[in-house]
Amino acid sequence: MTRIATVLLFIFCMLRAHAGEYSGNKLLEILGEDRNGPACSLVKTDYLLDKSLKNPELGIKLTVAHDSVSVITAITLTGGGHEINDIKYKEFTRALPFNISFDDGEEALIQKLGEAKSNSEDKMKFKKDGITINVYFKNPTKKKIAFIKFTQNIGMVGPYRADGNHEAPVAAAPAAAAKPSTAATAAASRDSKIAAAKAATSSASTKSAPATSKTVSSLPLPATFGKSKTSTDVSNKGKLYKAIISVIESGEEEMFKDIKKTPSTRSNFWNYKYTYSTSVAIPGEKYNMLYSFPFQKSQLDFVSVLEETEGASPTIGAKYIEVETALKHDFPNSEGWSYHYVVNPEDPKGPKDFELKSAKLGSIILDHSINPYGKHVLYLRFLLQYN
Repeated sequence: MTRIATVLLFIFCMLRAHAGEYSGNKLLEILGEDRNGPACSLVKTDYLLDKSLKNPELGIKLTVAHDSVSVITAITLTGGGHEINDIKYKEFTRALPFNISFDDGEEALIQKLGEAKSNSEDKMKFKKDGITINVYFKNPTKKKIAFIKFTQNIGMVGPYRADGNHEAPVAAAPAAAAKPSTAATAAASRDSKIAAAKAATSSASTKSAPATSKTVSSLPLPATFGKSKTSTDVSNKGKLYKAIISVIESGEEEMFKDIKKTPSTRSNFWNYKYTYSTSVAIPGEKYNMLYSFPFQKSQLDFVSVLEETEGASPTIGAKYIEVETALKHDFPNSEGWSYHYVVNPEDPKGPKDFELKSAKLGSIILDHSINPYGKHVLYLRFLLQYN
């Protein structure tokens, strides 16, 4: 028994020794890691995290994305007295990443992190070494930090590494894949496919499809989005990719507040009352909006309306193929995206809902809906996680 106790004590001491390494910039290395992996296990032991991966007494909370894998997507470290979901957190007393201090003001943060990407009344946003740092202050004077949220930059693959030695992308290109073409060649190929798809659809039969009784009362509730590390090459990407990534980033880091503009008075397919225009433009869309449902203070969400018709129309099918082709080009299988189609049981011959899913970034959905009055809409929506 004494020998067993000695071995257990030795193992415990080793775990504590290694776990204690996770502070300062080293703590960022659990971003992108599996919540059940060895690195996260060490952090959970060292910080005595509960099942929700938080410890209010030590001022730390981890955010997890649930998909085919569960990865750590954000780290929140709090100053004394800050509340998250009605739970009061004490001050995180260990070393903060990038040598930040909770006593840092605006000037000190700029010296340590560089110029702010955004600067509002009680919040500053920075990007440094592949990490987005959102700093929230206790008051507009910006003399005391309430909490800091660290996330990996959108559009990058693999767990974060403080020394810059990041891991390879999650999904490699198939061995038999053709040699990548230049950006100009790829773009020309994509455009030709889109043009051909449009022509084929436009020449199809224009017989009206029967009206359906599919009722759309609201868009699905948000799910999950993860973060990533090694840079994705965007030189071969279209404007659609860049616009979608900007929306995802805004939802993840700002809950869309940084792209929210004035209230919108235009009507919409879902008859949402609390809607707002945005500073984002999705190529080829009719319009987009942020909305709060069912109440004005409900969580904001984003939708891009690509096509809207009063009845069955070939323009819905043409736009569907156009956007589907562009999405497959910009979010390929070789970068970890999988494709999934869902047949609408109320309109089985109509366009299927097309979902692109990534274990790291969540889902992008090209959705087709029909209301009880026969009005059709084709739109993009995203599944996001807020906290």
